[in-house]
Amino acid sequence: MDIRSHVVKLNEQRINVIEQIRSELIATQGRDRSVEESAKIERMEADCLRIKNEIDEFVAIETRAVEAAQLRQAQESVFGAMTANYSTPIQPVDELRAFLRGNGGQMSANGGRFMEIDIQAAKREMDIIRMGGGAAELRALAWDTGSSGSLVPTTLARTLYQILEASISVYRMGTTKVSTGSGENLVFPKLLTHAVATQVSGQGTALAGSDPVFAKVTLGAFKYGELVRVANEVLADSGIDLGPLLGTDMGRALARKIGADITTGSGSGQPTGIMTAIVGAGTIATGGSLITVGVNDLLNLKYSVNDQYRQDPSCAWLMNDSTAGTIAKLRDGAGGTVGAFLWRPSLTAGLAMGTPDMLFDKPVYIDTNVAAQGSNAKSVWFGAASAFYIRTVGNPVIETDGSRYFDTDEVGFRAKWRVDSNYVDLTAANVIKQSV
Repeated sequence: MDIRSHVVKLNEQRINVIEQIRSELIATQGRDRSVEESAKIERMEADCLRIKNEIDEFVAIETRAVEAAQLRQAQESVFGAMTANYSTPIQPVDELRAFLRGNGGQMSANGGRFMEIDIQAAKREMDIIRMGGGAAELRALAWDTGSSGSLVPTTLARTLYQILEASISVYRMGTTKVSTGSGENLVFPKLLTHAVATQVSGQGTALAGSDPVFAKVTLGAFKYGELVRVANEVLADSGIDLGPLLGTDMGRALARKIGADITTGSGSGQPTGIMTAIVGAGTIATGGSLITVGVNDLLNLKYSVNDQYRQDPSCAWLMNDSTAGTIAKLRDGAGGTVGAFLWRPSLTAGLAMGTPDMLFDKPVYIDTNVAAQGSNAKSVWFGAASAFYIRTVGNPVIETDGSRYFDTDEVGFRAKWRVDSNYVDLTAANVIKQSV
């Protein structure tokens, strides 16, 4: 199957369903819909969501295939093609299996063992590929003698990084990522009010102007973890590729909780979420608890953000699926009921070098952790994602204990990662907050 062509066809189906929904909305505007008409629209919306989920699955397969092909080309250019004269190299999955059996890894201070998964190497590798780099750039990465640990990621590291990235929308956006080797607090200046200069009216006139107002934001390191049990039969079975299996399981477990906190975390005992930090005067009310987001609300939100940030390459929208479904029906005339539709679906959404769905010429990111439309809800975010910092400490670490589940012949292992997040400039973004 040509996955790319199949995804394009699925996107064509999605756009066709969206157009049918729009046609039904046009045909029934200005009057109450019958039960049958409402049910028809709901069925089409469900069909649209089903197609989108199928697209996401195929996009993940296609992305891994493309990146794997580029990696094979790069590695062959470094080490040469495998031939019968070459000895069989030690596979990363064998190293992991040995670690879980108690024959590998590093000793910790308390007598246990741990294994660090270098996702930073995987991140650098993926960044090079997605920026159009080829074998030469990846060869330079492979031969880099930097001190950050293993520079050529294992299968487990690639799988873990891909799952973390795919599962955390705020991580996929153009947010600023800061990775440190240790977990001490990091203090960044936080801009509260911009400086304003005054015009010099003549020679010898004293310069004046208002001073910027700074505060500080401290990024700590909140620990996230997951405990998993693996049967010894699985560890002994050489036919089971544990790398992708464990990478997927650990990645999803960590990503669900980390993604929720860096989106809506309170900042007390957990990271400050991208939606949480913007409060008070920085919100735009929609006018009622049951009034959905309209065209004017979206325009007010967009132009409440300074032009400097609106032009930033990281500028984007963030909302959940149900809100996106509402906004996708809005049009540019008569308060959103007639004219051209604002939402621009993409045929290549999610594909490598593809374009995302767009709203007012800015990409849209979907996150289930963002609140749905409702009373007192922050339902839509817009701004420059680069002003939101995500701090991570090192790489995820796996620790193992073969004694805890001795009676069930299983091995326990836990994955840990330390993360924090917050804004360095609250003027870079804004949200729609619906009234109580």
